[in-house]
Order: sequence, then C-alpha cells, then structure tokens
Amino acid sequence: MSIWARGDRTGRVGEALLMLEGQGIIDGLEILASEDRPYRVRIPAGIVHMDEDEASMFALGAVVGSFGNVARQRA
Repeated sequence: MSIWARGDRTGRVGEALLMLEGQGIIDGLEILASEDRPYRVRIPAGIVHMDEDEASMFALGAVVGSFGNVARQRA
C-alpha cells in the first residue's frame, strides 16, 4: 500500500507540497504546469518559484525541518 494517491513523480511532488500546505508548514501553493518553474510556494519570506527537482528537495527539507526534532525524541 502506498501513501501517495498519484502515481508519477510530478503528482507525488505536488501532493507532498499540498500536504505541507495542509499542515501549515507553507503558507500557499500554486502549480502552473505550463511554466518552466511551475511550483509557486508561498512562505513568510515571499513566493519561491521552483522546478520539479527543486520542489522535491524543498519538500524533503521542509519535512525534516518541521518534524525532525519530534522524530528524534525518546519516549
């Protein structure tokens, strides 16, 4: 079983960013498929334009930055 509803990489990157938006980690998201850098991520510093590779690494970094300490806590 997969946690991803979308099967291709582009869909998974978009879905990861949507999950970050839903958790309040990013302030907004717009995806314009016809652009060279289709991912527009709104963060407190402004809007960041990214391609798919940059967006996937951003999503990974945002998750680690937001949840890394929680994952490392010992019960």
